[in-house]
Amino acid sequence: MVSEEIHLRNAREKVLTLYDSVEKDRLSVVGDMAFKVAEESVHAFESREDPYATHRRSGTFYLVKTRFRDDERKCFRRLHRIYERLGYGGSNGDLAEEAVSCMEKI
Repeated sequence: MVSEEIHLRNAREKVLTLYDSVEKDRLSVVGDMAFKVAEESVHAFESREDPYATHRRSGTFYLVKTRFRDDERKCFRRLHRIYERLGYGGSNGDLAEEAVSCMEKI
């Protein structure tokens, strides 16, 4: 049970880390940070609707599937795939840019 404000603060901190990583060409970190920012944003949304919610990854995906617009759902799924590929596949500037773009849409 974490308040919306805490999730938003965490998301802001992670966004700063994300943009710093892009600037320093640490591309394997970009997918991770972009996904974490999106996840924190979803948790903030959930906390606003239900302050007593417990956040689980499976619950996060379900919430996105049932409560978010189609374009946001697609971005979230794509972001998760990029997160997996950049984390293990190393540096890929195109994927990193796409991750940032998807994160900003969510």
